[in-house]
Amino acid sequence: MGFEIEIKVRVAALEPIEHRLTESGAQLIADQDEHDIYYNAPHNDFAKTDEALRLRYVENQRCGKVMPPCVTYKGAKTGPEGFKSREEIIVDLSSGEEFSAMLERLGFTRTADVCKHRKIYQIEHGIVTLDSIEGVGVFSEIEAEAGLSQEESMAVIDRAAEQFGIAGERLTVSYLEIVLAAKGKI
Repeated sequence: MGFEIEIKVRVAALEPIEHRLTESGAQLIADQDEHDIYYNAPHNDFAKTDEALRLRYVENQRCGKVMPPCVTYKGAKTGPEGFKSREEIIVDLSSGEEFSAMLERLGFTRTADVCKHRKIYQIEHGIVTLDSIEGVGVFSEIEAEAGLSQEESMAVIDRAAEQFGIAGERLTVSYLEIVLAAKGKI
C-alpha cells in the first residue's frame, strides 16, 4: 500500500524513447501484455469519486510466463498540475475468475477492458513504461520510486522526461478514461 506519483504522456512513437533508455543503460525489467478489467461499485460510482478497481492479468513476454492475477484499488487523483498522485493498494490473487465472480455476486459491474503491451525500464529512482494501448495509441509513463517526497518525485520525473525525450501534454486521466472516451462513453 502506498502512493504513486507519475506522469503519463501521449507520444508520437515509442522507439526513440526506447533507444534513449537503452543507450543510457536503463534496464528492461518487464516486457508484457496486460489485460485490465475495471469494475464499478454498486454503492459508489467510481467515475464520480475518481477511484478505480482493476483486475489485471499479465503475460510476461521475456520468459513466456503468465503471472498470477492481481486486483488494484486506486484512490482519487491528487497532485500538482501535470502530475498524478493517488493511493494504490495491490493484492495478488490465486484466481481472477473467482474474484470476478465474487464481485459480480456483490453487485459490482464490469466497466471496461483495457488491453496493452507494456515495456518497463528501471531508471535511477523510478521506472519508465512504454505502453501501446489497444485502440487508442502509444503512451509513456514515468513513476518515481516509493519513499521519495513529492518534490523529490517531481524532480526525478522531470529529469527523466527531459533525458529520455518524453515530451507532450501530461495527462492526468487514466487509461480507463482514455479508452472510455475513445469509445464515446464519457
